[in-house]
Amino acid sequence: MLADSFSTLIQAFGFAVVHSLWQIALIWLIFKAMTWPLQRQNQAIYQLALLAILASAVWAVATFTAQYRRLSLQAEIVFFEKSLPVATTFEPGVPPPVTSGPVAQNLVTTVQNWLEQHSAPLGWAWLCCASLLWLRLLGGWWMAQRLKTEGVSLPGAAFQNLCGDWAEKLKIRQKIALLESSRISEPLTLGFWKPVILFPAGMLAQLSPAQVEVLLLHELAHIRRHDYLVNLFQLALETCFFYHPLFWLLSREVRTRREYCCDDLVLRHTFNPLLYAKTLTDLQLSLVHTQTQLAMNATGKNHFTERILRIAGITPKRSLRSNWLIVLLLPFLLALSSWWPAAQTPLEMPGAISIRLAMPGKTSAKPSSQMKSAVPTPHVQPTMSDTSAPGHVVAIAPLKMNVFYIGVDNPLRVAAAGIPAGELSPRLLGQGTLKGSNGDYTVNVVEPGEVIIQIFRKQGGKETLLGEEKYRVKRIPDPTPKLGGKYTSRSITRQTLLEMSGVEAVLEHFLFDATCEILGYELTVLPSKGDPTSINVTGGQFPPRAIQLFDHLDSLGGAVFIDNVKVKCPGDAASRTVGGLAFKIAPVE
Repeated sequence: MLADSFSTLIQAFGFAVVHSLWQIALIWLIFKAMTWPLQRQNQAIYQLALLAILASAVWAVATFTAQYRRLSLQAEIVFFEKSLPVATTFEPGVPPPVTSGPVAQNLVTTVQNWLEQHSAPLGWAWLCCASLLWLRLLGGWWMAQRLKTEGVSLPGAAFQNLCGDWAEKLKIRQKIALLESSRISEPLTLGFWKPVILFPAGMLAQLSPAQVEVLLLHELAHIRRHDYLVNLFQLALETCFFYHPLFWLLSREVRTRREYCCDDLVLRHTFNPLLYAKTLTDLQLSLVHTQTQLAMNATGKNHFTERILRIAGITPKRSLRSNWLIVLLLPFLLALSSWWPAAQTPLEMPGAISIRLAMPGKTSAKPSSQMKSAVPTPHVQPTMSDTSAPGHVVAIAPLKMNVFYIGVDNPLRVAAAGIPAGELSPRLLGQGTLKGSNGDYTVNVVEPGEVIIQIFRKQGGKETLLGEEKYRVKRIPDPTPKLGGKYTSRSITRQTLLEMSGVEAVLEHFLFDATCEILGYELTVLPSKGDPTSINVTGGQFPPRAIQLFDHLDSLGGAVFIDNVKVKCPGDAASRTVGGLAFKIAPVE
């Protein structure tokens, strides 16, 4: 009985995971619709994002509870039926009655039947992955605790007094410890009941008093807002919903707005926002960063350029195209949540699975019907088909990669033992074309998904199916943006920057001959003294305006940001965004 209860628990986990896919999607759409008019109200968006991830957790727990009760009741009914006399059970071999109804209801019934069969494997998969992630999270917490005690030392009394004065001004009740650490490379805050602010060893002496003050004020803002405790709660939920990309978007919004809120608090207490922006830029462009999820650091890693522009008083323009998608999808998911059934009849049985076996030697009048086969053939390279005609072994071998890519020529070689290459006729089932002869062919595909390659033998006016194989179809992987095709984010000299012609998209470790085109990007130049300037660049080359901005970078250095790089690769129907670059301009000595 204990084993049955545990099995029911695992099945309930599986149901909760599947239902959370559309539940979190609905919550995300509602969140985006509510925050549409609130783009500059960081605290309001921060609270709404926290409420959204909390609602996701509450809804998932409610779903798990409801499913566990339903499955427990179902198990009791099955146990009761097994105790009845044989005469009262269903006649073997007679399928359950099929009720007719609307198409939507039939679709829901199909999905529920599928869940009944696969909920246990899904529950086990979630439990195993979540357990490993929890172990990883606990390991990170243990390492964060060690940072408080190992390799630390007390800074000068002046810095400790400065920390105490600002804590008193911000009305922080906890006793705060300010320490220097040899194990970190940027300021960070750890702990909730007894918070500790850590600065890299030697940084307090290297920075100016004004720079120390703004960084210290940022860390104290995290303590005043109880961000460390909220971050622990957030990390726990991220571990539970690790599989959902929209939950990660909500969580990223929480972290982004959290940094904005702390920046706003710093700006309310400082008279030099450009000094604060320059200090954060120097930290961001450091080559080494401490990757500690449990820490609250000054730089943050999300939307850094936009954050710097906000501090400098520049509001970046936002596109409204994604908001129209929210408006269109929100009614659909609201309707989905209204008619999705909470339970299914315990005695309902899943439909039978039909398996069709192709007989060797049979002429295929409609080759496209092979796409309906219920048993896919596992792929091995080269492929030895299990459906080949007697006495022949068929080999289907892609020559470069085990995947077909959109927009490039995918070479393919086919052969069959004892059969001349001229008698083999390969065919492509799916979206695309197949050309070539005598065993060497080229496959061109047009949309992601799967295609099937069938091999026929033409002999005596008849066609015999020798074998077939299924292949995945993918688009070309994202290229890496590089300055002049050489440099990623790093520290460079102004002269090196002026020698570069622009930004190039590099396809690294890609075996096919393909080139991705840079469509445009946002360029921000931040001199060491003065206001930052942002321009939108079309194409990959630097325009004359960009060269002028580079010329004004003085001997004290500065920074250059290249954000939202848009590219178009062969086979792409629309552009894709592949990230950005950040360069610190080394001062001239």
